[in-house]
Amino acid sequence: ALEELTCYDLRLELATHTLNCGTKSVRLSPKEFEVLRLLMSAPGGVIPKDQLISRVWGLESEAEDNNAEAIIFLLRKLLYLGSAAAINTLRKVGYRLEAGNRK
Repeated sequence: ALEELTCYDLRLELATHTLNCGTKSVRLSPKEFEVLRLLMSAPGGVIPKDQLISRVWGLESEAEDNNAEAIIFLLRKLLYLGSAAAINTLRKVGYRLEAGNRK
């Protein structure tokens, strides 16, 4: 079984929902974990927002775009802890995890 996902300088432990970056680690909420896992599974690939919502919240869910945006916002704050990776929004398309150009 896959125990962790690695992408750029991020390491996501699947059993514990812990995100590691360098010496820092943070425990993700279930939704944060699912969203980041999707993004890390396809680095550089675009995840459409509707697909993200259906995969994370379920097709029958009442989740709205702003639910997804709220989680992306939280994950971005976590990545600012020092990751070189960044979650970019492609307007009207979706989200993409890519190597940031942090100086």
